[in-house]
Amino acid sequence: MVRRRDFLLGLTLAACVPVRAVDVPPNVPRKGAKKPELVVQEIGDFECSFCAAVQPAVERVMAAYGERVALLWRDYPLDRHPHALGAAEAAREVRAQLGDEAFWKYHAVLFRNQRALAPADLLRYAAALGVDPKRMASALELGIHRDGVLSDKREIDALALPSFGTPAFIIGADVFVGNYGYDELAELVEAAL
Repeated sequence: MVRRRDFLLGLTLAACVPVRAVDVPPNVPRKGAKKPELVVQEIGDFECSFCAAVQPAVERVMAAYGERVALLWRDYPLDRHPHALGAAEAAREVRAQLGDEAFWKYHAVLFRNQRALAPADLLRYAAALGVDPKRMASALELGIHRDGVLSDKREIDALALPSFGTPAFIIGADVFVGNYGYDELAELVEAAL
């Protein structure tokens, strides 16, 4: 196995940025270990093609390390993606109604359907999971989860990271920006454990 230092030196400078301690938010979607040795925060945008592309690697990492690692989702809807904010709000409403397990199912549906994230699509996907459609429509219309989504974004912006984009991962004291494959993500997790 490659030593952490050697692995990090192999990444581009913009790909790995040490950060000050980052709080683990108490009320964000999570899966994996209940008492984790390591918390990985994935920062993403449901309309970002790179975020969708990294999902198979993230799922494999969680299959391999899920007994030791907790994965948290942090919203970072990019302004250039017109449906990203609405998708993030809809995902939060799914979680509010049905919990973390349903959130992660919806998360997967959104990434599989990135070209169809209009409000009617979001409602249809949620209804298929058993969400109350009237409550979902009301939540989206009133923007009741918007402050939470934008709070995530502000917290990430406050880190003042150079060359930040999505997807990104906070692993230990480092932020890694980019669409990593399974081997790279597993190495980062292994090095932080």
